[in-house]
Amino acid sequence: MESDSVIYGLLGRIHLLMRRTCNRITDVEYMRANKDYAREIVRLASAAGNDELAALAGRLRVAMELDAPVEAEAKVEAPGLLDRLRSARPSATHPTQRYVGSLR
Repeated sequence: MESDSVIYGLLGRIHLLMRRTCNRITDVEYMRANKDYAREIVRLASAAGNDELAALAGRLRVAMELDAPVEAEAKVEAPGLLDRLRSARPSATHPTQRYVGSLR
């Protein structure tokens, strides 16, 4: 993976060209943190019809390693918020214990 300064440089240039050519506003910080969002912006940039924007999108895809398998980004299997909210807590009898962290 490239250094942060290179990636932020690419993200800034993509943001600027997307705003000028496609009239789209992007979130550079969120793009750096969320690879799914970055993949979608790269897809939009490649389809925009601007050669410079498509080249920058290709460079960003390589720099951020966006073509890596999604399974590699998967986190440890832990119950999500909805799973925790849907699970019953039959041992709790006090109202605050019964309703905190689960559905009423």
